[in-house]
Amino acid sequence: MTSNPDERFDWSAAEAELSDGADVVDLAARRRKTTDPAKSFAVDLDDEADQQDSDEPVPVDPPDLAMSSTFAASLAGKTSTRRPIVPPWLRSRAELASAGRWALSHYSHVSLYHLTRTPKYAGRLTWRAPFGAARLIGATTRWVCDAEGGPVRMAAVRQENAELYLKLSRQRDARVRWRGIVLSIALLIGAPTAAVLMVLAGSWQRWLMLAGAVALLGLAGTPKDKPLLDVAAVTPRARKLSADVVTRAFLAAGLCKADDLITFPAPIMRDGPGWRAIVDLPFWTNADKAIKKRDQLAAGLDLDEVQVWPERVRGSAGSARRLSLWVADEDPYAKGSGLWPLIAKGTVDIFSPVPFGQDQRGRDIPLLLMFTSLLVGAIPRMGKTFAARLPVLAAALDPIVELHVYDGKGGQDWRAFERVAHRVGFGVRDEVVLSLVEDLRALVADMNRRYDTIATLPPDICPESKVTRGISERRSLKLWPVLVAIDEFQRYSGHPVHGEEIVSLLTELCKVGPSVGIMILLATQKPDGKAVPTDLRDNIGTRFALKTMTWQSSEAVLGAGSYTAGYDSSRFQRAHKGVGILLGADDSGSVEEAVTVRTNLAAAKDVETVVTRARELRERAGTLTGHAIGQAPETTTTAGDTLLDDILTVVPAAEAKVWSETVVARLAELRPEVYGAWEPGQLAAALKPHRITVGRQVWGTDPTTGKGANRKGIHRDDIAAAVTERNRHRKAG
Repeated sequence: MTSNPDERFDWSAAEAELSDGADVVDLAARRRKTTDPAKSFAVDLDDEADQQDSDEPVPVDPPDLAMSSTFAASLAGKTSTRRPIVPPWLRSRAELASAGRWALSHYSHVSLYHLTRTPKYAGRLTWRAPFGAARLIGATTRWVCDAEGGPVRMAAVRQENAELYLKLSRQRDARVRWRGIVLSIALLIGAPTAAVLMVLAGSWQRWLMLAGAVALLGLAGTPKDKPLLDVAAVTPRARKLSADVVTRAFLAAGLCKADDLITFPAPIMRDGPGWRAIVDLPFWTNADKAIKKRDQLAAGLDLDEVQVWPERVRGSAGSARRLSLWVADEDPYAKGSGLWPLIAKGTVDIFSPVPFGQDQRGRDIPLLLMFTSLLVGAIPRMGKTFAARLPVLAAALDPIVELHVYDGKGGQDWRAFERVAHRVGFGVRDEVVLSLVEDLRALVADMNRRYDTIATLPPDICPESKVTRGISERRSLKLWPVLVAIDEFQRYSGHPVHGEEIVSLLTELCKVGPSVGIMILLATQKPDGKAVPTDLRDNIGTRFALKTMTWQSSEAVLGAGSYTAGYDSSRFQRAHKGVGILLGADDSGSVEEAVTVRTNLAAAKDVETVVTRARELRERAGTLTGHAIGQAPETTTTAGDTLLDDILTVVPAAEAKVWSETVVARLAELRPEVYGAWEPGQLAAALKPHRITVGRQVWGTDPTTGKGANRKGIHRDDIAAAVTERNRHRKAG
């Protein structure tokens, strides 16, 4: 045999070669020998062995290990699949109490509802009693006359079957005679008996007998399409899950095929106020695709999608194609939210998760704000402020947390926090906005100081270069947690003068502040890229999106790609107040995946109660500072006071044009406590109120490379002109 494709194959030579040394193999016998499933799929990898007439296939599946080497793994696998002996609902006192309260409330309501409508029902029975009497007489007449056999006799007449007709007629005559005798006896005995009872009975007994007769005749005369009793409670449309129903839904959603169906590794069972089915999808798809097709699964189940909740099954009992499908009996978010558990009593450790709300199955969902930041977005009147206040209330109940609270709307929603907050601001008046800017500048400088302090701590005290509870409680280190909460953030970020600097400062704090205990909470009713720029949002670790108008607004809160992943807060209904999608978490894993949460409720009076208790805690701990004790911000030199003069100081008259990065470096040397953390972008934002453009291209020489380049910078003449204009206004004023 030759390897040259241009040469013709020599069949005669091949036949001679086969006839000389070839073996004849019985294929049927060979197939019967290979019955071991471990050797059914084999690859012959050893060409040299082929030359030695070794016709044994090479197994590709690993050989079975000894029992001793897999004993522990086998036991662990069995343990992970154990099901509880006592169902969870029997072990939950809260769930039993909730069910008891519901039953008492429901049946009390139904009883009172029907009791108040007793006169209406009595009138219906009286009106329908004659029709019931007519029905009773007609039914009795048809029974005595054997009317049910009439169609059969008429069929015999139409077929002209005389023998069958005579047989049926004789049977009918016998029935009529017997039934007539029974009716006559009943009338002869029943009528006199009823008359005697009426004569012997008292007046109230006669009325009772009459009422009973009317009731019976009224029930007999009730039409099937007009029931006697009104509906006291509309029963929600529930879906009892079965294997056939679930399979039909997955077929309709295109997640399995008729010849490749889903399987059920566990029985379908009740789980809280709904049904839960564990489903294994075919190998060619996965659970994430099923989650994205939630609306199609709901259509296959013939339910509203708010009742259908697919989610991944993770851990040792799950896989990428294993899905938990929970179907609620009714809309889980149609009812009101429960009260926040810490209203009446309790304290908080900000380093631990705090109560935030419940998911669709009624399970508590905590929120960990430490080491991350939070963004809350929604359209107006959907519970944004109520949701944003919960983490701030929790932080207030930890006396070591320093609160900075700003409300761009300026109403009553956040006024209660004045008694415990270090800094507060309401509205967007110039003095409030300037106070916010100065506060953020001071926090950026303090953030850098915190990192310097942490760098001096030994590893046994600060093992991960993060603040801990123990470090925070050492007041001398000044590393206590700080929470900056800003509601109606779009009013500050869109400020025509200071908006860019506010966004720039908050972005810096969100980037590196959480590790040293600085947390940011932003809430906005205008969730878009302008109100919360992408660079700022992408540095916020946790997002909570309540009802929005469009999926684009939902993505503006949750982040790009959230819509394609199946998370869309625009699908919430107007009735779903306080319900939102909670997405993202820090490395603590408090929220591993997006979850729909109905937040707990803390009304205005409840906020007052919590803040009163929080102030008492802080008074005992001695941690009340700033605005809470009437202490005004320290009057220190800020960048806004001397920025123009400082630039003229570090940029001599000989330098007409200077790079922005060079100016920032020189300013940091001049006043490190003020400009130490500045970047070129912050310089541009600070100069914008003076109408100075920092985007001009300036030619200069890079001191590290010695090469010339064009970069963004400033013109000294612009700074000098701004100083002259400022001085002129001061003299005029």
